[in-house]
Amino acid sequence: MVKYIEEAVKWVRSGRVDAITTCPINKQAINAAGHPFSGHTELLAHFVQASSVAMMFLGSKWKIVLVTTHLPLKDVSRWITANRILSTIRLTNEGMKKYFGIRHPRIAVLGLNPHCGEGGLLGEEEREEILPAIAVAKSQGLKVEGPFPADSFFDLSGDRAFDAVIAMYHDQGLIPIKMFDFKEAVNFTLGLPFIRTSVGHGTAYDIAGRGLADPTNLIKAMQTAAKLSKLKRDY
Repeated sequence: MVKYIEEAVKWVRSGRVDAITTCPINKQAINAAGHPFSGHTELLAHFVQASSVAMMFLGSKWKIVLVTTHLPLKDVSRWITANRILSTIRLTNEGMKKYFGIRHPRIAVLGLNPHCGEGGLLGEEEREEILPAIAVAKSQGLKVEGPFPADSFFDLSGDRAFDAVIAMYHDQGLIPIKMFDFKEAVNFTLGLPFIRTSVGHGTAYDIAGRGLADPTNLIKAMQTAAKLSKLKRDY
């Protein structure tokens, strides 16, 4: 699996192809083979020595970007730093301009803790890390708001005119987008020097070879890569 990905990176960097669409990989398998990465995102960043990357999930209702990727839940809070959040905001802002033609994107940032920490009673990350990152981004002219409580932000009855949403961790961002777009949501990596999309699901070895797999999401990921390639050229 790793060799296929490495070869694809060589092709896209040499101009042989315009973009990469990846199928799911088995993280246990690549680690057992001696590659200590928790997923495609981290592996691709290693191959190209990208200083900062982020997972963006494209759905019919939202574009959601993750500050952290594949981490045990117990480790998430120590990865929520002002620098990492600010980097994600910048990647999101640039990605929205470069790939989606939005010159001044409006970006929402979610909190980490229940009720955004309740003034420090339920956690300090909002006050110590998230708010300072938002303040710096605003001082640089970016249109950023938050933090918003994650449990109420995705209420469809609300009028949230944002172009992108930044979530703090994996399930906080993926549960809402997969609930509405499980077969349609596409994973797009921000921060790479090329376009890479992927499916939003796993390997499903339990149904391999039985004629049960649904190709809808993979087709959508390939179509999205083609569309993004055109938008990038126009930009």
